[in-house]
Amino acid sequence: MGTADVLTVKIILVLLVSATASLGNSLLKAGAGGRREELLRLRQLPRTFLSPAVLGGVSAYGVSQLLWITLLRIVDLSLAYPLQIGLNFILIMLAARWYFKEPLAPGKLLGIGLIFAGIITVAAA
Repeated sequence: MGTADVLTVKIILVLLVSATASLGNSLLKAGAGGRREELLRLRQLPRTFLSPAVLGGVSAYGVSQLLWITLLRIVDLSLAYPLQIGLNFILIMLAARWYFKEPLAPGKLLGIGLIFAGIITVAAA
């Protein structure tokens, strides 16, 4: 496998780790839905924990961790972690805006830009 192929595999793994982790967290948020006062009742916990969204979120997060372990075998932790966490911030913010209709204030947009600049800086180092 050539150098370009190895780099492509690394990039794909970083993207897959971030995508599956972000999907998992988004599904957990969707599964946690409902009113806050309902969620504080102990009898609601089994229904919440066994909802399809929560089970899907746990599954997606589990896949993310398996991919993460694979990524750590071929990429330095000091590079992989900032890239993955930075991408997670961006993907979660976009999912929160698109799916949960959370506001995307100018400060959040600035933060996404700074995170993206940080990802580029770390990746280039």
